[in-house]
Amino acid sequence: MRRKDQPERLTSEKFIHPSKSFHIYTQHVDRLCELHWHEFYELCFVCAGHGRNVVNGVSYDLRPGSLFLLTPADFHEIGPLEGETLHLYNLVFSDDLFSGELKTLFFQEAGDFRNADMRESFEKIEDEFRLIWEESQHQRMGHTHIVKGSLERILLYVARATSAAKRQEEKIAHQKHPDVQRALLHIHHHFREGISLEEAAKQAGLAPNYFSHVFRKTTGIPFQTYLQDLRLKFAKSLIISSDYPITEICYASGFQTITHFERVFKQRFGQTPRMVQKLRSSEF
Repeated sequence: MRRKDQPERLTSEKFIHPSKSFHIYTQHVDRLCELHWHEFYELCFVCAGHGRNVVNGVSYDLRPGSLFLLTPADFHEIGPLEGETLHLYNLVFSDDLFSGELKTLFFQEAGDFRNADMRESFEKIEDEFRLIWEESQHQRMGHTHIVKGSLERILLYVARATSAAKRQEEKIAHQKHPDVQRALLHIHHHFREGISLEEAAKQAGLAPNYFSHVFRKTTGIPFQTYLQDLRLKFAKSLIISSDYPITEICYASGFQTITHFERVFKQRFGQTPRMVQKLRSSEF
């Protein structure tokens, strides 16, 4: 059972039928949905209303045409502006619906996929979500393939619309080892879990020793240092954007012991987690 002081984790079992790889909802959000994260991917498109989406501690404005994709490594809270209601499509799906090729293309090419302004393609994207909704309701022959096609088109529209913002990053990304790039995608989506060097190497299709060498050459730091830095940044964002206890944040970020977490956190940021939490509290 989830303790009250923990952010809620939305499980695939609860939101996606075991025999399916996706589910689509039409939502009318008239109050704040408090901080939570998911075991699945979540793609949301705002059809009407204005609000705010806080992802990993960063606040984004929402308006008709706003589209965002959240991965299993993201946490967020979402709510409408005062006196408004957010009307949106919400497609939740598992890795099964998100092909490796598309995942690599999207996360390398797209700009800020947590806050894409798709107003210029509003009707086109709304039609795709409507098609997903209809196919989901009737479940005729081949409906999963049609849904997957719509999802791929939506994500490609986003990648095209936001790729200009990543031109400089693309130049750097193209210089990276392609096998390491595959591993990096997996690491960024699962860093709060117990990822080992061997598992990451398997994602890259390389032997562990060679992967370790190539990873360090590509990123400039060892695998474990890279993984720990992701966890520390996640933990700091959670401290700044929530009131959850440091102990819970420690474990939610992928650390096994509070002692180790506090020590490496201070080494990385020059302050203990409790110092950051106290400083945040004094600002409110």
